[in-house]
Amino acid sequence: MDDGTWIKNRGIKLCTNSFSLSEVKYLVSILEKKYGLKLIIVSAGAINQYNIYIPKVNLPILIPIVLPHMHPYFLYKLNMNKT
Repeated sequence: MDDGTWIKNRGIKLCTNSFSLSEVKYLVSILEKKYGLKLIIVSAGAINQYNIYIPKVNLPILIPIVLPHMHPYFLYKLNMNKT
């Protein structure tokens, strides 16, 4: 839950810096196939480090999947308030 961030009015970034590009591609392929998400792999700004960007158009799909598993403290990462 902690390795990601809400990008205001744009979506969510998953910080997958410690994974190789092939591992990030593999994870993206699974998430796209299993959940129908449209994801983008972006450079993390360092050599051989990559992040997964989840555009906000995917949030209606993503939020119901992850919400039951999230600690209330981290709801701000989905642009939601603690309940």
